[in-house]
Amino acid sequence: MMNKKLGIGVLSAAIALGTMGTVTAATTNNSSDSNSTTATTSKLIGETKAKQIALTKVPGGTIDGVDLERTNNGKLYYEVDVDKANSNKDVDVHIDAVNGTVLKVVNDDNDDDDDNNSQATNNANNKVKTAAQAKAIALKAVKGTVTKVDRDSDDGRVTYEVDLNITGGEATVEIDAATGKVLSVDKDYDNDNDSDDYDND
Repeated sequence: MMNKKLGIGVLSAAIALGTMGTVTAATTNNSSDSNSTTATTSKLIGETKAKQIALTKVPGGTIDGVDLERTNNGKLYYEVDVDKANSNKDVDVHIDAVNGTVLKVVNDDNDDDDDNNSQATNNANNKVKTAAQAKAIALKAVKGTVTKVDRDSDDGRVTYEVDLNITGGEATVEIDAATGKVLSVDKDYDNDNDSDDYDND
């Protein structure tokens, strides 16, 4: 009888130890994931540094906002919105969040009167000639409500950036004016720090 009780006691202890080992392993894995996330975040240059870099591209400008975005391949970057001095125009500066490299500078022309002549020349060969056409293309790519349409010309290439309100967040659709092709779609959800992007270059 004593042997039987002893055997049951040993079995119970073994089960308890096994459960403890499982809980310890799970805790260790969770701690490892948390440390990994913290390590990634600690490598970022930070919003303050991103603002300083953006202002070197727009001297005398005023920072209007900073967003941390993610490309379709997982690369983090800061999108810094800078208002130009003595102008109704603003500039979006895209900066690598890890090494501070300026990836792209986008001029948002809110004062269309200054560019009417150049737009007339460029529009002659473009498939997309108006903001209304860009809006229609964007709505085919993303279901939502259009809030803003910006036209940008960079080294002779004209593009449209269409901002939309979508379910749970916002989206930006970039369109090649010459071909009408959707170049990229950037979705930013209110309850998710990561953005859902794809590039179509």
